[in-house]
Amino acid sequence: MAKKSSGEELTRCSGTMTESQYLAFIRSALRSKWLRWKPRSDAIKLAQRPYEGNNKRQKYIYSCAICGLDVNSSEIEVDHFPKDAGSILSVDDIGQFCNNLFCEVDNLRVVHKSCHKTYTYSQRMGISFDEAALLKEVIRITKEEKLEDILVFLQDYGYTDNSTIAKRKANLENLFRNI
Repeated sequence: MAKKSSGEELTRCSGTMTESQYLAFIRSALRSKWLRWKPRSDAIKLAQRPYEGNNKRQKYIYSCAICGLDVNSSEIEVDHFPKDAGSILSVDDIGQFCNNLFCEVDNLRVVHKSCHKTYTYSQRMGISFDEAALLKEVIRITKEEKLEDILVFLQDYGYTDNSTIAKRKANLENLFRNI
């Protein structure tokens, strides 16, 4: 049997895919079909309202089910809620994943992308939405801001032990929790 350089056996698709590649292929194909699922379109239509701004090319805005913010169509995603679609970790999971993914409109909600990322992060980590939002902001700051700016910011608030990224992240978390 053929193997990848990592040692995984290529057991699927005529010996060209590992089991995880095969499952990712199946998941991707199912999600692609879900984009044309009518209850998904219905959920989007339920969240849309006429746009009343100055942009003559925009017809609708959409209200986020989590924060209530009005956003345009390029900023929305459809979330499975309260029961998520789940994951495919083995071939045995495919049936349940399909049942959860291809659900009716009452298990769907329209949210804007940042709320969806935060909600997904909170579910994956087993923490509250607010805690996830705080942690995602800390992650964003440590990735996007200049190190010098972070150090000055933390020192302005009395945090002086910022020698490692872990300490900077912990200090930012403590600072944001206490503001």
